[in-house]
Amino acid sequence: MADNSQQLLDDVLKQQREELAPALSDQDYFEVFCAEQILKDYDLSYEEVQAGIVDGEHDGGIDSAYAFVNGELVYEDFDVSPFKKDVRIELHIIQSKTSGGFSEVPVNKLISVTRHLLKLDADYDQFPQYNSAVKGVLENFRQAYRGLAAKFPTLRVCYHYACKRADSDIHPNLELKAKELYEVALSLFLDAEVEMEFLGARRLLELARRRPKTTYDLRISKNLTGTNGYIVLCPLKEYSRFLKTADGKVRAELFESNVRDFQGTTEVNAEIVATLQNEKVVDFWWMNNGVTILASRATLNGDVVTIANPQIVNGLQTSTQIARHFDEQADDQRSVMVKIVSSEDEETRDKIIKATNSQNPVQPATLRATDKVQRDIEDALKSAGLYYDRRKNFYKNEGKPADKIISIPLMAQAVMTILLGRPDTARARPSSLIKDNAVYASAFSETYPIGLYTNAALLIRMVDGVLKTRSEMTGRDRSNVRFYALFWLAALLTRKAAPKAADVAKLDIKSVDVSEVEAAADAVWGIYEALGKSDQAAKGSELRKLTMEGVAKRVAELNVPSPNAA
Repeated sequence: MADNSQQLLDDVLKQQREELAPALSDQDYFEVFCAEQILKDYDLSYEEVQAGIVDGEHDGGIDSAYAFVNGELVYEDFDVSPFKKDVRIELHIIQSKTSGGFSEVPVNKLISVTRHLLKLDADYDQFPQYNSAVKGVLENFRQAYRGLAAKFPTLRVCYHYACKRADSDIHPNLELKAKELYEVALSLFLDAEVEMEFLGARRLLELARRRPKTTYDLRISKNLTGTNGYIVLCPLKEYSRFLKTADGKVRAELFESNVRDFQGTTEVNAEIVATLQNEKVVDFWWMNNGVTILASRATLNGDVVTIANPQIVNGLQTSTQIARHFDEQADDQRSVMVKIVSSEDEETRDKIIKATNSQNPVQPATLRATDKVQRDIEDALKSAGLYYDRRKNFYKNEGKPADKIISIPLMAQAVMTILLGRPDTARARPSSLIKDNAVYASAFSETYPIGLYTNAALLIRMVDGVLKTRSEMTGRDRSNVRFYALFWLAALLTRKAAPKAADVAKLDIKSVDVSEVEAAADAVWGIYEALGKSDQAAKGSELRKLTMEGVAKRVAELNVPSPNAA
């Protein structure tokens, strides 16, 4: 007798889709749901999940795909230079089906796409049977893998076949097909770890029920209690246990608020390693500045501190080296000093993050999420019914709808598009917009009226809403034209080919008619379609040139005085 798993999964999907993404179809939301559950430990934002969805005509049996380097999502302009050694690359390929049970056809497609597109020297132009979205996301993986070849990275390739109507039974013939897929992938990447996972309704429910852990216990040996916090000495082995999951992986979610990434083989890190490995007389905490943890709540019970929502805001280098030390070290009696600060006030938390990262040189851009302008934008967007993702996934974890959440990168893209007239840069190099200090300063400034950011967010969401209704566009097409359509729309609404911040801030977005958004989308789509509807067109100079010319012409027409004007 079948259990209730399929019915319960249907209920979960229906309720979550209505609450979080009502504009998506059942199939589209199932793809988002599967990616979120399978990759739950990577804590992807809604935008990051959507960026990996490639489903559509000629998708090669892939509904979504995601590559990670040391737990960091690989995107189009991904910079591999910070990764120095001990590099781990993962590729997750997901097939999501809402109808029927497991079958051999999707696995056969995965076998073909693996042979064709995962070959590192493959010429993608020779495979017109695959759409640009599939090629794009797998090309991101290939570029990252080849760019890190000299670091001799470890590789894990995971195939996930999720089916809403399936139970846990796998037919022997399907097992044979999975083995063939495994062998094909292994023939391309000889030392890789290759996995094939089948997820029926029961397994998907298990994943959905699992919540990311938010409360952790840290066992200590000494403590000094203060107001809203503790200073403790923690045995190195216990601190390493605090950092890791049950399978020995470092918890990436603990470091989301740390302003630095792991810096690799630097002089400071070399000294930390030397102290861990060679110093046996002097305790570790005497020779190390220790770690700062921010928490929403911390309570001490005996020799255990229970920490809610911990974020390691200073000490990532120390923490990483301690975790690695205990990959090999069986025992160590030394301790690390840990400062635990309990506060839910965001301004206080931001001050602590800045203060604890000021002892050594840090690029100002790395602290930008704590800038006053970022907090001001968050407050302003709330009044407009939007949620600014200044702290990654804070609002996602609170269950806010996907289309109401605006990330810092998306805001930077929207402002750069409107104020600097660079929809091509916004499309082609999104990460560079917040990494480069000069570019960041041009997009985020306290001198701009705060209404600029509210209206930029509302306009990009209006554009996205219209583009989602266009059946002639693929997901890749929508990504390619969205910022060009935004530029066209902002220019026509302000009646200026190069609007200023004040012009955008003064707009009454409530008075914007959907027909005006439709007209902007139509105009840009016509140009994009004439240029071949490709990624190259969206990132190249010609689409921008023709869009600028079209905008200038249309604005001039709008600004011609009416013959009947007094």
